[in-house]
Amino acid sequence: MHRKLSNIFYEVRDPVLGWDDIGGYADVKETLKEMVCLPLQKPELLKQHNLGIPAGVMLWGPLGTGITMLAEACAREAGVSFVYISGQEMLGKGPELIEAFDCAIHEAPCVLFISDCEWLAPRAGCDYEWSPGNLRAVPPTFADKDLTRLFIEQVDRINQVQNVMLLGSCYRIDTVDQALIKEKKRYNRKVFVHPPTAVDRRGMLNIYMDKMPNLAPGIDRQELAELSEGYVGWDIESLCKRATVNAIKTDSATVTREHFLRAVKEVRCFLTPDMTAKYHQIRDTDCPHHYEF
Repeated sequence: MHRKLSNIFYEVRDPVLGWDDIGGYADVKETLKEMVCLPLQKPELLKQHNLGIPAGVMLWGPLGTGITMLAEACAREAGVSFVYISGQEMLGKGPELIEAFDCAIHEAPCVLFISDCEWLAPRAGCDYEWSPGNLRAVPPTFADKDLTRLFIEQVDRINQVQNVMLLGSCYRIDTVDQALIKEKKRYNRKVFVHPPTAVDRRGMLNIYMDKMPNLAPGIDRQELAELSEGYVGWDIESLCKRATVNAIKTDSATVTREHFLRAVKEVRCFLTPDMTAKYHQIRDTDCPHHYEF
């Protein structure tokens, strides 16, 4: 039975979202099924094969791509509880952070997911620029050294507990304290949730367009996926809403291709070309070993 919670800093719930609720990212989903779900589903078999279980898995990539949803889908796939800690909301709340980790221990077996790890454990002196002058998505504030130390202590504590699968997220892996991601007993595995490709954007479009009640037939979704370079999930959602607004403004009973094409010109993409290039540069120069089981 889940503990009843009365705060917004963390929550415990039975996972509802599954893989089919998340558009695109077939490659990421397959990696998560191996790194996160298998250790929870078949721990004894992994031991028989002498295959070490990841201590923690850090998902990193652009905001708005559904990383929290992916973490919840892992819990549902594994058939365990989902414990979610908001790194942003935990700033200045040391006792609540300990309480949240206590809750994960109580809930085992579970997936413990901590978002925004770069807020809780920032890397000193790192460069947040994508290119000269572009600081998009830089966290506005960070944990102090005492909270960072406490956070790392809690990560070490949770890794002594069986059947708690530790997940985290950050928007750039190079902005996280190296003590958190280099130590083998902490977040020793990484999953790159890359900028959405056209295939991923097509999957996202399917999620939102399938929910539109008055969609005109014959709209080429692949065309929209290719036109929406730089869009993340929340941009795709905005695109569908803007196309609907365009239809309403013209008193149209259906949302047509023309409404979508107009919307593409109106919805600003989150990812700029230099951000996309920088994401792939960071991944290409990172140690490949950490991305394998």
